[in-house]
Amino acid sequence: MVVGCKSSVYHPPSWNYLTVDSSITEHQQAKQLIEPYKNALDSEMNEVLVFSAMEFPKEKNKPETLLGNLVADLSLEIITKKFPETKIDFCLLNNGGLRTSLPKGEITRGKIFELMPFDNELVIVTITENQLINLINYIKKVGGQPISAISFDFSTTENNDVKQLFEENGLSSINILTSDYLAQGGDNMNFFLNPVKYETTGIKLRDAIIAYCISEHKKGNKLNSKLDGRIRFE
Repeated sequence: MVVGCKSSVYHPPSWNYLTVDSSITEHQQAKQLIEPYKNALDSEMNEVLVFSAMEFPKEKNKPETLLGNLVADLSLEIITKKFPETKIDFCLLNNGGLRTSLPKGEITRGKIFELMPFDNELVIVTITENQLINLINYIKKVGGQPISAISFDFSTTENNDVKQLFEENGLSSINILTSDYLAQGGDNMNFFLNPVKYETTGIKLRDAIIAYCISEHKKGNKLNSKLDGRIRFE
């Protein structure tokens, strides 16, 4: 066996700037290659799923918002219908995960992708009394998050109310619908870590929103929501 050896030669890297502006023309061959895929994607994203009766603005630093209430309510509705034998006590999401406003009028599939660009899955997390107390303290500290099927009045609510809730109903744990991102401690929701139980649903939050929009449109309904005081500080 003969093995040839050759000394390695170092070649320093080279580079140069390319200015990208209006003087750069389209590469027609590349454009023709991707155009069928672009047209198909545009057609899908421009599909009108439902009409909205109002604008749902993305808002910060508020106890509750129209957008947050809408998404929390529809998430709970979709999963409750999908898993009727599973008891879900309430839903908790986060405002940060909702990335844009929804306009009044046409709501397209593409707009829902803008609203929820992440592949977050809805999950059911079972937590203890102490974890629930930490959850409530968290919501109080951050000034509110999207919730459904529960309300908090922080002008009166104390931790002993939670203890009374558990004692009177013979509870040892409580089931909460949330996203897998939050269930893993995202957005500082560390009270979800080390749960009693963690159940996947196989349904992405974005898909739940899309399914709800399509369902409401088939019923002849428009997207609607309201502020109902589900989180109060005074």
